[in-house]
Amino acid sequence: MTVQVRAGLGERRLTAAVRDVFDRHDELRERGATCEVRRIPAPELTGGALVRRAEAEVAAVSREPGSALFRVLWFDAGPDRSGKLVLLVHRRVMAAVPWPVLLSELVSAWNRGAVDADLACALDR
Repeated sequence: MTVQVRAGLGERRLTAAVRDVFDRHDELRERGATCEVRRIPAPELTGGALVRRAEAEVAAVSREPGSALFRVLWFDAGPDRSGKLVLLVHRRVMAAVPWPVLLSELVSAWNRGAVDADLACALDR
């Protein structure tokens, strides 16, 4: 699944959100699987060039040994342009945790990250 994301998504916040979703579902952690977030700088990529790069990344990830059951490729277009997330989820996982659930949980976890970051800043003062 590919989704458009806002500019300045934040790698640490995205990674924490993905980890939160990963930790919620036993199906994602099957047989010691791990999750992965890969940031791919792509400020110059748009349209067909972005699609071709995403296809190449997905193909490369799929060939890696011990491929994770849940991976997120973040095509970061820079701080002022929206980017893309490509969510790669093994079909065994999809049988137990459908796309709408995974995506809504990822969005919720990312939104909670903003609250957590605000709280941490308030506590630092």
